[in-house]
Amino acid sequence: MTQQNFHLIGHQICPYVQRVVILMIEKQIPYLRTDIDLDKKPDWLSKLSPVKKVPILVINEKQILFESDVICQYLDTVSPNSLYPKNTFLKASHCAWIAFATDILNLVAKLIYQDKSLNEVNKTLVSIENKLTIIESRLSDNDGFFEDGFYMVDAVFATIFRYFHVLGLLTNSNLFCGLPRILKWHNGLAKRQSIQDAVPMNYDELLLNFIKKQNTYITG
Repeated sequence: MTQQNFHLIGHQICPYVQRVVILMIEKQIPYLRTDIDLDKKPDWLSKLSPVKKVPILVINEKQILFESDVICQYLDTVSPNSLYPKNTFLKASHCAWIAFATDILNLVAKLIYQDKSLNEVNKTLVSIENKLTIIESRLSDNDGFFEDGFYMVDAVFATIFRYFHVLGLLTNSNLFCGLPRILKWHNGLAKRQSIQDAVPMNYDELLLNFIKKQNTYITG
């Protein structure tokens, strides 16, 4: 890979930023990182991204990419040892499951940002559980989603599973219940260095404090 300077604009606990960070750690891509406060977004953010969201990747101080999937695929393309399969169909299949994972993440966001009643929370939890059941049926008894290595799809699901402990405390639920293959997959991913290093050591505390700032049912 031609030497380039990468500057990642992110947020400490954002799952979409985590996707990029995990990929960069796995592929040993050096980068500078700046985290912003989402409650006080800097004025310069809108100059870098029309959607005013993180992650943003600044390349060589002049080229800019936004949207996590775009950033990940760019970085994967310009560096060796892809986290996507070489086979065209399998790569498309991985991307489809990443999109499915994003649907689950959107439901997690609904719990955090939107649901105002116990009934709404329970409906969202059921929707998450239904999607997890589909994943459970797809998994083998091995540790990964695809059995021959660690891929971007594993990284994406790891960022979702990371929510479940805090969400369980706030909703009196266990999203891993009855899903032994997913739990095994999660436990394996949680031991991986790139997954651990993608967030601060006090991630659960930061996430809990972040959620408590939202005016929704699970904040009490």
